[in-house]
Amino acid sequence: MFRPLARLRTLPERIRFRLFPRIAAARLNVATRKARRDMAGREPLRVLLDNTVFDLAVTHETRWITTGISNWGNQPMATGYAARVPVYGRKNKSERYRQVTYLTGLTHLARLGLIEFCKSAELSDEQFRQPMGRFRGYGYFDYSLLSGIKIESVDGWVFPTLGPKWMNLPSAAEQQRTRLRKSDDRLFHDLYALLKQQLGEKCTQDAWHIRTAERHNSFCFLTTDGPLLKACKSLAKKEPLRSIRVRVMTPEDLAQHLGVAPVPSHLLSYNDASWFVRMDHTMPEERRRRVGEYRQSK
Repeated sequence: MFRPLARLRTLPERIRFRLFPRIAAARLNVATRKARRDMAGREPLRVLLDNTVFDLAVTHETRWITTGISNWGNQPMATGYAARVPVYGRKNKSERYRQVTYLTGLTHLARLGLIEFCKSAELSDEQFRQPMGRFRGYGYFDYSLLSGIKIESVDGWVFPTLGPKWMNLPSAAEQQRTRLRKSDDRLFHDLYALLKQQLGEKCTQDAWHIRTAERHNSFCFLTTDGPLLKACKSLAKKEPLRSIRVRVMTPEDLAQHLGVAPVPSHLLSYNDASWFVRMDHTMPEERRRRVGEYRQSK
C-alpha cells in the first residue's frame, strides 16, 4: 500500500542518479572539444603525476549527515547516514579548487586514451610511507578523479628496507635520499645542484622526478608543489632546466596548453555512486578530512 508513495518520494534522487552522470559527460565533452580535435590520431601525451596530484584528485569524501533525534525504545538516539559529499563548494575561490577544475578535464582525456598518466618507482615509494587514503580517499564513498584510470610505473618498483627497531635502520625517507644521491645519472646531479639553490638539500626527490620525466619521454611532470613550481620558474633559463624537453606544470598550465576548459568537480558527484549523495553539503571548511580526524571520531 505504501510502496508507491515511498517510490514517489525517492523519485527525485533516482532521477539525479541517472541524469547527473550524463550531464557531467556532456559538460566534459564540451570542455575538452578543442583538445580532443587537436590530439585525435596522435600518440597519447605522457604525463608523470606527482603525488600532490593524487591528493588533489580526491574531490568527494564520506560525511555523516545528521537527521535528528529519534527514540530507540525509551532511549533517544542521534540518527543519520553516511553520504558522499563534495569537498569543495560551488563558490570556492581557492587556488587548490581552481587546479581541481582543470584536472577534471584532463582526467576525461586520460579516460579517452589521449593522455597517458604515469607514476614512477620513487613516487610510489613516497606513497608507501604515507597514509594511502591521502591518495585514494579514506571513506567508503569517496571519489577520486583518477578512479578507474590505469596508471602504470615507467620504471618499475623500489622498496625500502624494513625491520625491527633493534636493527637501527634509517627511515624510508632517508633511505630514498641516500639511494638517489648514490646515482651516477649526470642529469639528476645537475638538476639537484640547481634546485637546491632555492629548495635546500632535501630536494633530491624533486630533482629525481624531473629527471625521470625527461628520461622516459614525458611531456611534463604534473604537480601542485608550490615551492618546486616557483623554483623551476625562476631557474628556467639556467642549465639544465633550459635545455631539457620536459616541463614542470600545474593542471591549469597543462589544461590551458591543450585548450581544456575548467569543469566544476561537484558535477561528478553521482559518477560511480552506489550510495547516498548530498550535493548540497560540503566537507567542513571545504577541505579534505585528515586521517587523524577519522581516528578521533571512533
